[in-house]
Amino acid sequence: MLRAMPKSTFDKIAPAKRERLLREAARLFGERGFAGTDIAELATRAGVSKGSIYTYFEGKDDLYLFVCRDGLARSRSAVYEGLDPSWDVFRQIDHIFRAGVAFASQWPEYIVLYINVASPGMARFAESLSLEVEGRTADHLKQIIRQGIDEGILRRGLDVEVSAFTINSIYITVLQSLVSPHYRIRLRQYLELDQTLSAETIGTHLDRIIHCVQDLLRPAAG
Repeated sequence: MLRAMPKSTFDKIAPAKRERLLREAARLFGERGFAGTDIAELATRAGVSKGSIYTYFEGKDDLYLFVCRDGLARSRSAVYEGLDPSWDVFRQIDHIFRAGVAFASQWPEYIVLYINVASPGMARFAESLSLEVEGRTADHLKQIIRQGIDEGILRRGLDVEVSAFTINSIYITVLQSLVSPHYRIRLRQYLELDQTLSAETIGTHLDRIIHCVQDLLRPAAG
């Protein structure tokens, strides 16, 4: 399993320069994929020399892994820092979906990187990243579902593991639909959308999706 880290020199560069390098690397990896990303082009876009990148990272593998982990940290911060653990399962699900969509709208390159890790030829990276990406989210969803069952606000007999997997799968598909042309077309077909995906349109249909997810978990009426 790859456990690449940047060199100590990376922490010594100016924060603005470090941020520019990470953002441009995320964008370029997202646009071209890992194999198609050229370090010389990245250096030009980031406003640094090609040689300096190798003073911060051993190679492209290390840089890619760090950029992916940086995106994961940004995503977790965006979604979970504003989440109150005292909220019930319905409010937490609502927050997760809305915060995730807001993050994808602001940082689409990191969602593209997530999608790209599933591509052929990326197995060595998936092995290092997948557990980091999925483990904490899976544990959290299963925890709040079990709590909701105990509180009597979710249906008794609910399959906790399958429910957590289904919720997260819907969440991932929603985020993919914001950044992937294929998934955007798919979203338009299933939701019968003629209008462009403006922020207002996304918000309206996100309400529908969240309500549907929540209703799947509720006890049967009557």
